[in-house]
Amino acid sequence: MALKRLPIDFAAFAEAMRNQGRNEYDYYLDTATGRVMRISTEVLEALEEGRTIAGSLTAWQQEQLREAREVMGDTVGRYLLIPERPAWRVEELMADFADGVTDAALREKLRSALDARDAARRFREILAQYPEEQKRWQALQAQSDQEYATEWLKEEGIEPQWTTPAPREASA
Repeated sequence: MALKRLPIDFAAFAEAMRNQGRNEYDYYLDTATGRVMRISTEVLEALEEGRTIAGSLTAWQQEQLREAREVMGDTVGRYLLIPERPAWRVEELMADFADGVTDAALREKLRSALDARDAARRFREILAQYPEEQKRWQALQAQSDQEYATEWLKEEGIEPQWTTPAPREASA
């Protein structure tokens, strides 16, 4: 089966994969246009429960309501719920990155952060003190996100044509 080529904004798609666990929004891909849609879970829940909320919404929430109705009424698979980036994948990537850091003191700080509570936040805080390593981490993370997104999209029959490419890791 041939894959459907679809232009997709990588930055928006990656952001959607990172934000799925926050419970405030769901993110959908419009497979007809490639647009990434962010819809408030409050709006989706109101529609599911049949509550009338249209009169109490701001203009941008009205737009979300329109989009939510389209998503919920979709019977042909036009809208795909964008998956959350698996936590294990991020944890594994952080560990691999830490192991590859040449500065022994920084490598130990990162390894220690990974064993601590709220490892991802501590990892980012440490890297914030090392701008070059932080850039390298961000590029590696974006590359990993793009690989994961591309794999998932291909499983859905879509060949992404990224309109904003993932940053590449700088040469050492």
